[in-house]
Amino acid sequence: MKQFVFLVMMVLCMSSFACAEVMEFRYFSLDVPEGWSVNEDGNVITVTAADKSGSLSITADNPGGKTIAELAEEYSRRLNGTAPEEDEEGGYTFEFNNGVSQAAIDGDEDLYLLIIGTGIERNGDVLSEILESLEMK
Repeated sequence: MKQFVFLVMMVLCMSSFACAEVMEFRYFSLDVPEGWSVNEDGNVITVTAADKSGSLSITADNPGGKTIAELAEEYSRRLNGTAPEEDEEGGYTFEFNNGVSQAAIDGDEDLYLLIIGTGIERNGDVLSEILESLEMK
């Protein structure tokens, strides 16, 4: 799972941001930058820039008997995304919204993480820092 998060971080650029606070959720914690808002809707946590120019959405859930490949296909289809590409660790990535949004999914039979970054061109540095702060429980 840590290698998966590293892969996602490599997709995004790295930089630093002012951290408002560390927020705790059911499966993980992460640092939320100053000025960004957090919305928790069931198993989905979304962190959004104040000006709505970027967001990071993290879904943590039980795969319900589906493989990561099946989940990647399902999410890609729902989002009208590109065909999921498998990485060397068994996770998958795909793009949607004409490449504006990027998704990565990985996990095991007990828990999967779907991470979606939007507005990466403008907010890649901050999104990367948020992901870097992600700590699984």
